[in-house]
Amino acid sequence: MSSQTTGARDGRTVRAERTRQALVDALFALLDEGELRPTAERIAKRAGVSERSVFQHFPDREALFEAVARQQYERVFSGLEPVDSSRPLPERLDAFVAQRARLLEESSALRQAAILLEHDSEVVAGWLDSWRRAAATEVERVFRRELEGLERGDRAVLLGALVSAASGPVWEGYRLHQRMSAERARAAMRLTLAALLGER
Repeated sequence: MSSQTTGARDGRTVRAERTRQALVDALFALLDEGELRPTAERIAKRAGVSERSVFQHFPDREALFEAVARQQYERVFSGLEPVDSSRPLPERLDAFVAQRARLLEESSALRQAAILLEHDSEVVAGWLDSWRRAAATEVERVFRRELEGLERGDRAVLLGALVSAASGPVWEGYRLHQRMSAERARAAMRLTLAALLGER
């Protein structure tokens, strides 16, 4: 194979990767602007490519959702430092709430769109299930010391309450329905968690 042929193929590969990334970025942008069910035409127009390109790079919508989910994971979770579970409760609360609020705020638009599509998409349902499981596991890890001192039934109840208090629906309730600022929503989350944990 000649170097000229190789160069042409490499050029096509680079252009294809750029187009693919532009489509994923376009979908992100539309979701962030509140357009929760953008059509292929809208995505292509935002990316500056033909509508046909959407289906050339993503044979079905599940493939596009998968690419978006993977990029969202990298965007939100990359470089995330685990909360030190050995720290005193007030410090753990501060660190956990700061981290969880940032994650919920940055993923809000995509999460709302995902909920609308959850029942129609295995990829989206799987992404949401993974998020929910990971979020619950982190709550249990960070506050294990407080949970371990309880009877099994009481522990399950408290854990459920903690997970819910730090969940996406509650965050959206603060931000969208009660129209709180992100700062006040963080304060409300911390107040609720502290009350549940009996912080003194």
